[in-house]
Amino acid sequence: MALEILAIVVTPINEVVKCLFGSLKQQIRYLTSYNTNIQNLRSQVSELKLTREGVQTRVEAALRNLEEPFPNVQKWLEDTTEEKLDEQLRDFDEANINKKCFKGLCPDLSSRLRLSKQAVRMTETFHTLQEKGNNFPETGISHPRPPPNIELVRRPTIVANILPRDSLMNDLMETLGDSNIRSIGVHGMGGIGKTTLVEKINNELDGHKLFNKVIMVIVSKDPDLMKIQDDVARRLGMNLEATSTNVRTSRLFERLEAEEKLLIILDDVWKPLKVEDIGLSRGCKLVVTTRSQDVCVQMDLQKIIKVEPLSKDESWDLFESKAGYVVTLPNLEPIAQNIVAKCKGSPLAIAALGSALKSVEEEYVWNNALNVLSDPTRSGLEGIMPEVVTSLSFSFERLESLEIKKCFLFCCLFPEDYNIDLCDLRDYGIGERFLKVGGTLDNASDKLLTFIKKLKACCLLLEGDEENYVKMHDVVRDVAICIGGDAEYGFLVNVGGGLIKFRESEDLKEKKRISFMKHSKDVLRDPLECPQLKSLLIRENDDIRIDQESFFEDNKSLEVLDLRGMQYRFIMPTPQSISCLINLKTLHLVDCDVSDKISLLGGLRKLEILNLSNSIVKTLPEEIGNLVNLRSLDLNGAELSFVAPNVISKLSYLEEFYMKNEFYIKNGYEFNTEN
Repeated sequence: MALEILAIVVTPINEVVKCLFGSLKQQIRYLTSYNTNIQNLRSQVSELKLTREGVQTRVEAALRNLEEPFPNVQKWLEDTTEEKLDEQLRDFDEANINKKCFKGLCPDLSSRLRLSKQAVRMTETFHTLQEKGNNFPETGISHPRPPPNIELVRRPTIVANILPRDSLMNDLMETLGDSNIRSIGVHGMGGIGKTTLVEKINNELDGHKLFNKVIMVIVSKDPDLMKIQDDVARRLGMNLEATSTNVRTSRLFERLEAEEKLLIILDDVWKPLKVEDIGLSRGCKLVVTTRSQDVCVQMDLQKIIKVEPLSKDESWDLFESKAGYVVTLPNLEPIAQNIVAKCKGSPLAIAALGSALKSVEEEYVWNNALNVLSDPTRSGLEGIMPEVVTSLSFSFERLESLEIKKCFLFCCLFPEDYNIDLCDLRDYGIGERFLKVGGTLDNASDKLLTFIKKLKACCLLLEGDEENYVKMHDVVRDVAICIGGDAEYGFLVNVGGGLIKFRESEDLKEKKRISFMKHSKDVLRDPLECPQLKSLLIRENDDIRIDQESFFEDNKSLEVLDLRGMQYRFIMPTPQSISCLINLKTLHLVDCDVSDKISLLGGLRKLEILNLSNSIVKTLPEEIGNLVNLRSLDLNGAELSFVAPNVISKLSYLEEFYMKNEFYIKNGYEFNTEN
């Protein structure tokens, strides 16, 4: 009995002693490991800083790609700034860790115990932060930015100096605010300023509470419903992956139904559209711009607004802003007044003529401009005032050389509202020699940029949506196609509508420059009988096949060939007849499968520009070394696993070589390190 009582008393005492001893043991360990714990903390902070540098580098790359870091990544970066980490290490400076007591005779054990405990806790915290940072690549660093509610139009327009037209702006804004009106039509002749007006409205609505989101889409002459749907979906931050028209329409409709206070602007509509075919919800407010009032009527738009020509004073102010001081010279002012009157209030005509006559003091030049307007050689085009056609034609004729004229006309080979890549334009210019090639490729690029600057100043080209791109106003493009159709230039532009039907209706024998773009589900079987053909663009088509080995046999004068975007799963291997193109200087085979006939290119001895980017090439054979005049070779993104020995070194005139793939040399052969 006594033993049991003793056990009851002793057991708790033992437990207390154990706890006290364990705690004491831990305290002693903190003291004995003092220097080690502090050193571990400093090492952990150094490792955390390195991890942060890596995360910060990836975030900066994401920002350059217009992406945003996830909130948890941003918070982690804020928690691990160098300032914060150094601040938390301040307690562990030399003065604190070597603190003494008893007048410096011995270490301050109390301070050491506290700092050692703190160092262990902080080391664990920083280790957790580091592991989190190391795991970010798995969980993701960033996400695409959500589309803006209103995408501001920042590029200058041809008629940027036009007066605001306050009454028209106010009328349209008032109509947009009327809840009883769901659809508005804005019509007027080509070049009258419809697009400029709705772009100003688009920008004006930024910051207003009238609409939560404004979406502006260019429709153009040949409407592509899938492109319209994709443009609307992009602005909503969604991806219409479905290929079925009904599924796409249904998905877009469902998404738009979820939006409140949404404005959709369809610009440059030529034919009546059924908004239900696109998938536009009736809850959206709709603005349509068109050259034809009939389009507004047939689309049953509730309010129709006509954009009238400029007034006399507005016309003169615009012309004076473009032509400069010369309009005030006594001998030129009367002529200038007559020229402005002949333009009949068309902003585009006034801007083009004013720019063409800028700072010109010779009276005979002004008289010639007035004579051209009074007795035009070209008639009006559909939906375009004759005065606009005449003024743009005059501006074209005022260009100082055939080279810059060709540069301008080449821009009309692309679809309406297309962002034209200056790199492509340079390659075409080298092939067709409208960019002189006596110097380097850099010299040719400088020459092109000089041309582009002059064409912008003449109101013949616009800024593109991105750097190194340009656009052509739809009216300017129509006139350029008209001018380019003359026998002297031989331009033929066909965008959409079907290749086969078009080839049956056109005589191609006299054509010198042809563009087939944005077609689908056609087969090119018969040889292209164009003996004078110098440039051929068959690019960015969907499901187009060249099904004839002799397709190019009658095109021996061809100097520029671009097959960009003819997806390799749809195009047959490069036709055998491509080796007949003995005068070819520029060849773009982008997004093509050239793997089994790449050796045929070795016979193109005059070739200077070869672009095989994003194509299936597999092997760069020794025949490519025969291209002794090659100056630019682009293999970026190409599927390439083998390069024959000494091929690149044989290309002695090569100035540009683009290739993201990495190779190493083994026994004289070059291999892709990825394979």
